[in-house]
Amino acid sequence: MKSYIFFLVLLLGFFGIAIAQKAPIKFGQISKADLMDNIFKPDTSAPAVVLCDYGFFSDSRFQMTRTLRIKILKKEGYVYANQSFNLNLKTEIRGITYNLENGEIVETKLKNESIFRTRIFENFYEMRIAMPNVKVGSIIDIQFMYDGIPNEWDFQQPIPVVYSELIIEPSTYMKFNKNYFGYIPLDVNTSTRWVVSNVPAFKSEPFMTSSKNYRTRLEFDLVEVKLPSTTRTYTGNGNYVQSVNNELTRSYAKTWESVRDLLYQKDHVEQWDYAAYLFSHFGSALDNDSYLTDVAKDIKSKSPNLDETIKAAYEYTKQISWDKTNRLLVEKTYLNNAFKEGKGNSADINLALVQLLRKLGLDAGPVVLSTRTNGRLSEYNPSINKLNYVIAAVFTEKDTILLDATEKNCPYYLLPMRALNGQGQFMDKKRTAWISLDASKKDKQMVVYTLNIEEDYSLKGKIGYMKGDYAALELRNDYENFNSEEEYLTGYKEGKKGLKIVSYKIENLDSLYKPINEEFDVVLTNNVSEMDGELYITPLLFEQIKENPFKTTDRKYPIDFGYMRDKTIIVNYTFPQGYTVVNLPENTNMRLSGNTAVFSCKSTVTEGKITITYKISINKSLYVQTEYADLREFYNQIVNKSAEPIVLKKI
Repeated sequence: MKSYIFFLVLLLGFFGIAIAQKAPIKFGQISKADLMDNIFKPDTSAPAVVLCDYGFFSDSRFQMTRTLRIKILKKEGYVYANQSFNLNLKTEIRGITYNLENGEIVETKLKNESIFRTRIFENFYEMRIAMPNVKVGSIIDIQFMYDGIPNEWDFQQPIPVVYSELIIEPSTYMKFNKNYFGYIPLDVNTSTRWVVSNVPAFKSEPFMTSSKNYRTRLEFDLVEVKLPSTTRTYTGNGNYVQSVNNELTRSYAKTWESVRDLLYQKDHVEQWDYAAYLFSHFGSALDNDSYLTDVAKDIKSKSPNLDETIKAAYEYTKQISWDKTNRLLVEKTYLNNAFKEGKGNSADINLALVQLLRKLGLDAGPVVLSTRTNGRLSEYNPSINKLNYVIAAVFTEKDTILLDATEKNCPYYLLPMRALNGQGQFMDKKRTAWISLDASKKDKQMVVYTLNIEEDYSLKGKIGYMKGDYAALELRNDYENFNSEEEYLTGYKEGKKGLKIVSYKIENLDSLYKPINEEFDVVLTNNVSEMDGELYITPLLFEQIKENPFKTTDRKYPIDFGYMRDKTIIVNYTFPQGYTVVNLPENTNMRLSGNTAVFSCKSTVTEGKITITYKISINKSLYVQTEYADLREFYNQIVNKSAEPIVLKKI
């Protein structure tokens, strides 16, 4: 008789996607000394500290236990009493908050009504835990018990970690791989046990991708499961001989080809193999595309070329409104239902787009990936757990075009920032290949000030903006957050000293394939200073870069802007008769090696008019740590040049 129950338990647990563990100190037992000490001496700025994070996977029980113990040091640390985890619905959760009152330890237990569950898909949920009675000085214990091994383990967190340990007992039937991230070496690093102590808080840096790429942590993926079958042979006299054979081997993340086979699983899936059943939804969703036959015919008849065909398919798919959830797997069993309901997750939308592109006769397929906040895919170890998103790819004679139809304000040639994350894997039924997820377009901006300096030292004139590609996408998304134009203008004026808007107009807001143009008629007061008969103006006004985003002298992690950037600022000042120019920002031209970043400033004066043109170009999206010093100095020069004034003197 085949023994499948054991593996059903194992796989259900593995794909529960949780971070689990069991404490070396007993859950529910703390010392009074820990409650009395409210200062963490190695880092007095820490709002909270992880005292212990211990996980143990028992092979005999196929159960993972994790105990997380946190000390709250400041009010800012209350956020760590509200935890969120992705877990199987059957996970056992318990928690206790400890406080010291009148010299005695007081316990407050976590109640079920303080555990909030949001379904992700099938039997997997996001569980949010709100620990009770939390104060400065509290210690909280949270413990999870569930079947399977953890999907990931964070040894380093945004707060200091005193001790963290994970043990996974070896299994006869299960193989997994692990991906190591981070810059802090582990104290113990074996095939089954990992330990680290006294880990400093992870400090984010400006313009970096997910901290998951750099925090000390492990990610796990199931590689292979061998399913045993048990055979009993009768030997006579009421005796049996039992033998165990490895009857079936299932590969999961052994290679990218095995990941592809899992996603496109078509054979009968055994009851125990719940993981294969879940992921088979990916490939099956791409079948049954007959509902798009008439749509494809209509698009072909109206599209004069390939670009227009792709654009039409992309815009048609936007009929499905994105529900703001990032998913690898579809919510709708049949994607025509997503069109009927007008709503779906990211997989519903982009796999429907793949269907339509294929229906149009194009060489198209899905690209599976990890979003920017989820961390990059490893170049060395395949992964199924890391995949949380899918976009569409079209292969043409000249190029590979990547498409994501979730953003209604995106033109087809832009990928949203969340998808710009290193590399993804193209996967159709027969092919796999790495696909670069770099942005093909830039953030393009031009700002033009045309202002007259009046006798009362006010400034009157126009401010104009032209925004294209990613700059236009950002403005369109931002504009939607306001209920009216009046509300938008109120938001625009915030922080802009002395600004009065006389009139305003905006063009191409709804024309996604054109730059947005804005024009403000303005009056500005308190932006011209008079001292000893001289007038001082900071020419960049609201466009002045006052602070260098790169403040520290050293950089630990790469600088990732997401996409390249071009910004031109032209300021025109007409000054009154009777004044002469005493000082202007000096002309400058600065560029980093290989023209990876360029900054220029050029000033001219003609017949009572001053024109200064500033140009900033960031010509690549990713800079490594060795380029940091030059990039930091580059921004120092911009900050200094932005502060240089125009000085006028009365003749």
